[in-house]
Amino acid sequence: MSQRNHYSTGSLSGSESIAAWRQAMAEVYYRLDIQARQDDRVVGELIDVQFGSMGVSNFKADAQRVIRRKESAKIDQSEDFVFLFPTRKGLQFEQRGRSGLAMPGAVFLLNSAEDYVVDVPDGSENITIKIDRELLIDRVKGIDGLCATMNIGNSKLVPVVATLGTQLLSLPPGEHADRLQQSVIDLICLMLDLRESPKDGTIVRQRLASSLFSRIDQFLQHNLEDHELSPDQAAREHKISVRYLHKIFHYHGTSFGQRLLELRLQRARQLIVRHGGAGHVNLGQVAYECGFTSQSYFSTCYRRRFGLTPRQSGQLATRSETIAPGEPST
Repeated sequence: MSQRNHYSTGSLSGSESIAAWRQAMAEVYYRLDIQARQDDRVVGELIDVQFGSMGVSNFKADAQRVIRRKESAKIDQSEDFVFLFPTRKGLQFEQRGRSGLAMPGAVFLLNSAEDYVVDVPDGSENITIKIDRELLIDRVKGIDGLCATMNIGNSKLVPVVATLGTQLLSLPPGEHADRLQQSVIDLICLMLDLRESPKDGTIVRQRLASSLFSRIDQFLQHNLEDHELSPDQAAREHKISVRYLHKIFHYHGTSFGQRLLELRLQRARQLIVRHGGAGHVNLGQVAYECGFTSQSYFSTCYRRRFGLTPRQSGQLATRSETIAPGEPST
């Protein structure tokens, strides 16, 4: 028998919503740390169906960071392959020192027994399929190596699997759970097995592109304060054409401009939190040091990315500093 569940934090506020959302995520997936991006509150909805050793869920939520920690994985003592299919907004992920940005129509794979981070933007929605590792490890050669990498599935079958997951959530609980589970697993294996296999020369070029992407990314991080930082400058520094530079970023699911903006916003957030909040840091100076020539543009981008303004972010940092260890934050 399959079991259908529904969770929502729409009627809750403050820390109550975060606690309820963390509990819902634990019941649908496993223990996860949730960091709210908007006023210490999470608005989210989860619909899931459990089919024995497989779970299918529809995730809708506002901006948040979802963190799987090693300590939690040890407590759970389980290992699942987790396939995430973004259907609205892109999802940025990190695991095993790798990172990527999966846009709607794509899929990425995580291992629940290892730590990872997924950054969820406002208005995000995805279909998630969680499957016991033992059901796939012998069916898809090299599946472990596909974790936290891009382009892991056949581009024609990825949306088919996502659509099937959506349809399963609308079925009433019935007695065909085993057959449905096996059908989904068969289709996922086919999606992985039929992923576009490049020739050896292309594989080499892709590995070189990944290495070059890491070097360019480090170059951007070291030069965020340069207000004139551009694709031309980065290309000259690495002795490649601008066209090839754009292809490298496209292969990694982003663009030069998107990545540069993300790095600048992450640096700004670190500075604001590190200096103990808005009362201890000049936000205009932070914006300038992170490469923004306009403070209003910086504030707009910051709010869009993190769900709150730089000043609100600073106030939250100040509040957390004034709370003694073990003292409740509400």
